[in-house]
Amino acid sequence: GSRIHRRMQSGDQIPRILRFATILDPQEEETLMNALLSAMILLTSLILPVQVAPEDTPEPADAVEQPAPIASPIDLLGKEAPAMVLPDLEGNSFDLTSWSDQVVVLEWSLPGCRFTQRLYLQKRILPMIRRWKKKDIRWVTINSAFYAHPIKIQPWIEKYPITHPYLLDKDGKVSEAFGVTNCPTFLVIDHGKVVYYGAIDDDVWGRNLERVNYLDDAIRQVHEGEQVSNALTRPYGMSIRTRRSEDERRATIEKARLEREKKQSESGSTDGKNR
Repeated sequence: GSRIHRRMQSGDQIPRILRFATILDPQEEETLMNALLSAMILLTSLILPVQVAPEDTPEPADAVEQPAPIASPIDLLGKEAPAMVLPDLEGNSFDLTSWSDQVVVLEWSLPGCRFTQRLYLQKRILPMIRRWKKKDIRWVTINSAFYAHPIKIQPWIEKYPITHPYLLDKDGKVSEAFGVTNCPTFLVIDHGKVVYYGAIDDDVWGRNLERVNYLDDAIRQVHEGEQVSNALTRPYGMSIRTRRSEDERRATIEKARLEREKKQSESGSTDGKNR
């Protein structure tokens, strides 16, 4: 310790950094400190990553709007019925809200569906419509096939005289809003709320001598002011070829075609090289 003290007392033994500092005047010292500060800032900017604000990525001009999901039937029960404004066979617009103070049966029907044909042939539908019409129960038939056209439906109307609204849902958006994918499917709307969704009965093939008439029971319970005891049943029948399902089918076919052509092209290239 005494040896270090003796070195510090000798002018030529003072550490270089201290001797350097002793010869700087205040202005030079300030200049040196500013230079050191600038060097530290530069070094920090080189070491730390630069934070760049993300740019907003514009959506492609040709971005396709995704279709709304198909509603779940169980989520509809007890809720206000989705909006439904559709043209009838004469082109007149029908709004479901015009009957919001009524009990309304919605029937999804296709003249080409063999299940629908069987129900009408067995006189299961029209007599029910006439019977409940006497008690102010309204009825609406909806055709959600993408190819639906008044001319194609006219023979069906002539064969089975239909006087209630027959509506066309060619883009299929109403069927999707009501969660309908099969035909026939029936819904009962009680003063604007969905109280029944499902099949007309439990007789899928129309062969039972005894059957549970789901739809008729639901209408009767609503008319008598009771709660529908079996509000959700499984519809049976034929899948409805809506606009969405048809577009998906065509896209699948086109994809398969392109893949097949690609494989054939690759196979041809391989055969040419082997030769």
